[in-house]
Amino acid sequence: MTADSNQFMIQPLLAQWQTLHDSYENYEKYALIIKLVAILLSLTAYIFSVSSFVILLLLVTLWLQEGIWKTFQQRTENSITEIEKKLALVAATNIADSKIKPDINQASNDQVNELNINSAPYLLYTQWQANRSGVVGLITEYINNSLKPTVIYPYLPLIVMVLIF
Repeated sequence: MTADSNQFMIQPLLAQWQTLHDSYENYEKYALIIKLVAILLSLTAYIFSVSSFVILLLLVTLWLQEGIWKTFQQRTENSITEIEKKLALVAATNIADSKIKPDINQASNDQVNELNINSAPYLLYTQWQANRSGVVGLITEYINNSLKPTVIYPYLPLIVMVLIF
């Protein structure tokens, strides 16, 4: 591959990287909105003496919804990481120093095939499907993301607060 063909491959990858990065950041914003809704819902329920059982169900629902949202965000991060690997491989072929210049033509067939086939910017959902396990695996992934400290807050304190009051 020449530097020109590498440039041809880099542009779509960069565009996909930017789009995915923007999506990743938007997931974070929406996760914060879910947290704010949970806090406002808890305060409203406390003020209007809503049943603890009802508010607990709503809090758990919002908590798990954020876990699902974070799972989507994690998959986006995985796709961004794959793009970055491909960009790094292409960039490595453009290094001027011949002693450290890895020639993509000398790369293994697997590396070349991966670069040629999987670097197309429109393979995002194919990559997601490859990372998705069955129903049990998906539910496990959602629960694991829900138990991360950045997700569990503020739900656990709100649940404790609802149980106490």
